[in-house]
Amino acid sequence: MDGTLLDSMHLWSGDYNGGSLSEGYNGKLSLKDGALDFLNSLRENKIRMVLATATDRRFVRPAIKNAGISGCFETVLTCGEVGSEKNTPLIYHKALDFLGLEKDEVWVFEDAYYAVKTAKLAGFKVAGVHDKWAYNQDKIALLCDIYIKSFKEVGVGDLG
Repeated sequence: MDGTLLDSMHLWSGDYNGGSLSEGYNGKLSLKDGALDFLNSLRENKIRMVLATATDRRFVRPAIKNAGISGCFETVLTCGEVGSEKNTPLIYHKALDFLGLEKDEVWVFEDAYYAVKTAKLAGFKVAGVHDKWAYNQDKIALLCDIYIKSFKEVGVGDLG
């Protein structure tokens, strides 16, 4: 969610000017460029979506509600609730189990190098999403199957 769909990584940095995480997630956060149209296109094409995030659920609900994307996802999985961070593939496997699909039918969208690497090594197709706050953008671009700077660069047909 953070850094992938929402332009929210500044909330986790020292640059948030003393604001609390709660204030940030309860406020209006910007979606990444083209994200709303992309999510709506997936939904219109009956592509099932699960939000798998490292962010605590108490921040997820207001963030996706305020961004207008809460209706896009069949469920939300958090690392805290599944018991493992994204340096292991557990959350991706839980999402896969929920969807009841095969790995080759699923795309993982990530902005962080360690999460891209985890999902890729676990055998998932991975779309790297540029985030100005993320390190190792060059490594992400080399590791993932596709790399986008904007969701306007990808469509349903690109995920075949």
